[in-house]
Amino acid sequence: MSGGQKNLADHPFIVIVVFIFTVLGGLVAVKELLASDAPPPAASGQPPAQASLQPSSRPNGSVSPDAGSATRVPPVVQETERSGTDQGTTPSRRPASEPENSRPVNPPSAPAARQSPQHTGPLTVRILMGSSGKIGPNVWRARSTPGANTEVYDATGRLDTSCYVQWTLKRAGEVVKLHSSGRCRPPSITLFNFDDSLREVGTYTLQADVTTDWGQSGSKTIEFEVAAG
Repeated sequence: MSGGQKNLADHPFIVIVVFIFTVLGGLVAVKELLASDAPPPAASGQPPAQASLQPSSRPNGSVSPDAGSATRVPPVVQETERSGTDQGTTPSRRPASEPENSRPVNPPSAPAARQSPQHTGPLTVRILMGSSGKIGPNVWRARSTPGANTEVYDATGRLDTSCYVQWTLKRAGEVVKLHSSGRCRPPSITLFNFDDSLREVGTYTLQADVTTDWGQSGSKTIEFEVAAG
């Protein structure tokens, strides 16, 4: 044994290296012992950081993984609206109640059909002389047969049937000819024919007395001259 110690003494470098490793091993053991005996984080005198009540939001609107430890969850409606906005869609909103004046109103009833005018009131009567034998303004040749027709109007317009004419032709106050027509508007014939009534030269009057089935009446008289041709 003394021989072994003598050999180590002959090599002081080895002794130094062994000593250094021994010291390092002791330091490592002491450090591990201190680490195992260290108090928990709560005992260090600083309270642990409180968990955020609001979940951290990522740019896309999703909740970070540690949001599960939070004691409060955001309302579902807010999350739904946020998700709809992030996806480029319009969040659904409850339509506002319609104002009272926007409710449909019953359309006004259609006006009653306008009643057609009744056959009442006075008649407007016109006498139209034919142009046959006419030789001047309001002058006809003797023995000519111009003929005559009527135009009769009331509130409904021009009358045709249910309208009757009594013709009276006079010369110098004397009756020359009488004639009755069963209508006021000629279909294709002349209502009053003079025949040979205009043989004499002089002043003549032609009167048309009109009555209708509705009790209306009207009258018209014209005067003209008959001259020798």
